[in-house]
Amino acid sequence: MENRTRKGAAAVTLAVTFLCVARPAVADEPSAGGAAFDTTISRVRSDSPTLAAAIGEAARHSATFRDIVAAIETSDGLVYVQEGRCVHGVRSCLLFSVTVAGPYRLLRVRVDPRLASEEVMGLLGHELRHAVEVLSDPQVRSDKAIHFLYLKQGLKLGSTATGVFETEAAIEAGRAVRAEVRASY
Repeated sequence: MENRTRKGAAAVTLAVTFLCVARPAVADEPSAGGAAFDTTISRVRSDSPTLAAAIGEAARHSATFRDIVAAIETSDGLVYVQEGRCVHGVRSCLLFSVTVAGPYRLLRVRVDPRLASEEVMGLLGHELRHAVEVLSDPQVRSDKAIHFLYLKQGLKLGSTATGVFETEAAIEAGRAVRAEVRASY
């Protein structure tokens, strides 16, 4: 019995540790409008210390990034940001994968963290903007639905075989985040 109690306590400690890493703290800093930014980003998560730090930095230095995160915060989505490479040789991607868990839709973003920090922040802004596009349509609740969302909106670049999609909004979001971060240093 005592052994099970220790194992249970260890599992709880591990879960709490993960949640602390997955929710990067963001210092209160006034945005352009003067309001303080929320100190916890609960719906955009990463277990990578490098990416969690980049999320926090982008939130501190970019109003565009804060707006994107705010849109995710008001949705039914949770976005997990992972280190990794994408299939099409790009440096970041929103995976065409939706997991429905209770009232939440879970999306995953991959980013190559080996780039310069301001580049990583721009890529995060770009991919999180794609997440907003997906989460803005409550009917997107499956992997195929993401694909059809982009086909329906005619936002596809590349061939059907490659599955490469892009939007002007995501391109502009990435550029804006990079510019705002550079200007803040």
